Amino acid sequence: MKVLMTGKSIIKYLAAGSAAAALVSGITVSGFSAAEQPEPAGVHVAVSGSDETGDGTADAPYATVSAAAEAAPGSVILIHAGDYGPVVLGTECSGSEEMPTIIRPAENEAAVIHAEDGNGISVVNACHISVEGLDIEGGTHGIVYESTREAGAQPLTDISIRNCTVHGVRGVHGICVYARNDLAPVRNLTIEGCEVYDCECGSSESVVLNGNVDGFLITGNRIHDNNNIGIDMIGFEGTAMHPDDDSGRNPYEADMVRNGVCTGNVVYNISSEGNPDYYEDGEYDLCADGIYVDGGQDIEIYNNFIFNCDIGVEVATEHSPDENELFRVSGVSVHDNVIADCTGWAGLGFGGYEDGLGFTEECVFEHNTLVDNAAQIGVQRSRNNRVSANLVIGGESGVEFSEECSREDMVNDISGNIFSGTEDEESLEEEFGKVYPDRTEIADGFRSLTGEAGSRFVPDGDLMDLYMSGK
Repeated sequence: MKVLMTGKSIIKYLAAGSAAAALVSGITVSGFSAAEQPEPAGVHVAVSGSDETGDGTADAPYATVSAAAEAAPGSVILIHAGDYGPVVLGTECSGSEEMPTIIRPAENEAAVIHAEDGNGISVVNACHISVEGLDIEGGTHGIVYESTREAGAQPLTDISIRNCTVHGVRGVHGICVYARNDLAPVRNLTIEGCEVYDCECGSSESVVLNGNVDGFLITGNRIHDNNNIGIDMIGFEGTAMHPDDDSGRNPYEADMVRNGVCTGNVVYNISSEGNPDYYEDGEYDLCADGIYVDGGQDIEIYNNFIFNCDIGVEVATEHSPDENELFRVSGVSVHDNVIADCTGWAGLGFGGYEDGLGFTEECVFEHNTLVDNAAQIGVQRSRNNRVSANLVIGGESGVEFSEECSREDMVNDISGNIFSGTEDEESLEEEFGKVYPDRTEIADGFRSLTGEAGSRFVPDGDLMDLYMSGK
């Protein structure tokens, strides 16, 4: 599927050092993912192997991925068919820019990592490393990447998780990145082509980036049938706070995910219904987002298909600027997404959910197609955002303002949108856009029939079949 990236986002993202984002839009730059890089040597792992006597050849394979990667960093670690226990990869497993460490199944063989009671794959303070094509089952976490202060002041770069399947998690995260090192960011981070499903996440997320991440790409993933947030990009949770000192610097200045792209993902059947962490007073709080920016900054979200979630896309922070002046969200662009059948609250929501929480400000929400969500556009504590050229079809309300926030704290430019079939369309203020009485005038399914509004990305036939199968 061809995706488009604006010139501004390319410049910003390349400034953060990501080759992966440029490759998505067909731009050739040097970097970890370049196809012309030499193929590293192959090192074999098999259930019949031995970490004591193996040397990584086909005739004498290692028994564990951890031993193979530690013995031969900068190699392709080929995992032969079979079931394996948890994998732990540290700094000593790092490759180089020219020769990254690549961990993947042997050709036409299926390798399954059983997480048991903890993490399936743990990667700590490694760089120039890629985990590819593995099936991770069970545990509390599927794949965990973590940076810590022990890594020092040099950024950790070129970390990829590609084409992996994570399922059966019972506890916390499917795929998570916790960049805890306040001294230097994680850069050139890619999560691509993965499937994450059947995960019970508690109060956590299916796929999450948290802390000091500067430059990332989340693309082409399928996240579905999990009981909390699909994709989350987080800041201000204290993950990468500076320690207390007398330097005068803001302790949260590095503690945010930033300068990244989330594109081409399919996120569906994400709901906190049945999740005991969200059960109170005899009912479930239906608040699981398909895609959530919770304190992240300068992020572009586009060409995603999100359906049957509690909330489609939300941009906010759950922390108060009264506690720290940085606790607000800005520079997020949400455009050309298709969001449908999100009935917990809204298709597209932004702003702190009550007075006192951080503002969403200077963000853009445009050219999205919103179909049959409960509230189509949900406005909470926010200011100076632009909401325009969205195609809004069906739903209980076209634009809904929070009753928990002061109206003077919800001042944004909401104009130039097109509405049809919302239950409250008679009360829609004219300034929000035009109202058409017949939705067939403006849309054919999810395809906009007007050049004025709606997503320029339209789900293809296979995605429509997937969507219709759940109807």
